[in-house]
Amino acid sequence: MSNEYDTGSGAVSVERRSPEAVFGLLGDESRLRILQALGETPDESIPFAELHRRSEVDDSGRFNYHLGKLRGTFVRRTEDGYELTYAGRQVIGAMYAGIYTTNATVEAIPAEESCPVCGGDLVAEYAEETASIYCTACEDFRNDFGFPPGSLDQFDYEELPFAFDRWMSHVIGGVIDGFCYTCAGRMDGQLVVDDADERMGGLPAHAEFECDRCSSTATTSGGAPVLYHPAVAGFLHDHGFESGRSPTWELSAVGLPTGELLSESPPRMTVKLEHDGERVVATLGADARVSSVER
Repeated sequence: MSNEYDTGSGAVSVERRSPEAVFGLLGDESRLRILQALGETPDESIPFAELHRRSEVDDSGRFNYHLGKLRGTFVRRTEDGYELTYAGRQVIGAMYAGIYTTNATVEAIPAEESCPVCGGDLVAEYAEETASIYCTACEDFRNDFGFPPGSLDQFDYEELPFAFDRWMSHVIGGVIDGFCYTCAGRMDGQLVVDDADERMGGLPAHAEFECDRCSSTATTSGGAPVLYHPAVAGFLHDHGFESGRSPTWELSAVGLPTGELLSESPPRMTVKLEHDGERVVATLGADARVSSVER
C-alpha cells in the first residue's frame, strides 16, 4: 500500500507493506545468514562472491534465491555489491542487542554515590528487560526503563549502574526531542500538575509524553525537559555536570531544580537551578517544552 501527501514544500511518498509479508522473510536460516554476513561490516557494500562466502550457504542457486527475496526490504544492491537497508540494520541491531534472543537478570548492584534527595544508598538491578535505579531509604528517587539485554556483557559489573543511567538519559533525550523510543514516531508532551503529596522531585508538575503512532508513553519529572535545553546544559557544564554523561544522581552537587507553578490551566511552570551565586530560570509551557530561559 502506498500513501502520498503534500507537506507544503513537496510531496512525500510512503509505501507500506504488511508485517506478515515482511517478517515472513526472516523465517529462513539462509536469509538470516545473509543478513548476518552483511552485518559483519554494516557500513560497507559487499561483492556478491564475498557475500556468498561469508554467508556459508553452500548451494549457489539457493543463495541467489534467498538474496533475491531479501532485496528491496532488508538488502539493496549497489554498484559495489550488496548492503543492508535501514530495516536490515535494525534487524542486525536487534540481534546484537539481544532484544529477541536474550533473557537476563542482574541482582542489586550498589551505586558509588548516594541518593541526591535523602542521602540514602542507591542500587541498580535488572529483570524482565527493565533496568531500575532507586534509593533504598526513600521513595523519591526511582527510575525504571527498558534496557537491551544483549548490552549487559558490554560493561563490567560495577559499571552497570552508570551504563543504565546513561542509557536512560539517551532515551529521555530522544523523547524530549519528540521521537518515540519504540517506533520512532512523533511524541508530544504535556505538563501535568501534581497534588502536593504526589510531586516528583519536589516540583509542582511532571511531564508526560505519548507517541501519536504506537501510543507508547514516557513520564519524567518536570525538570527533565529543562535539563536538556542547551542553555541549561551549558550552565550545568560550567558547574561540573555534563547533561547526558554525568550520572543523574550527581546533579545534587550542583543543586536540584526547584519549581514554581505559574498557572494550572493551561499549566505553566518555572524551573530554577542555582549554584555558586549563579542561577538559570526556565519556563515550561503546557506542551512540556521550554519557552524561555534566563541566566
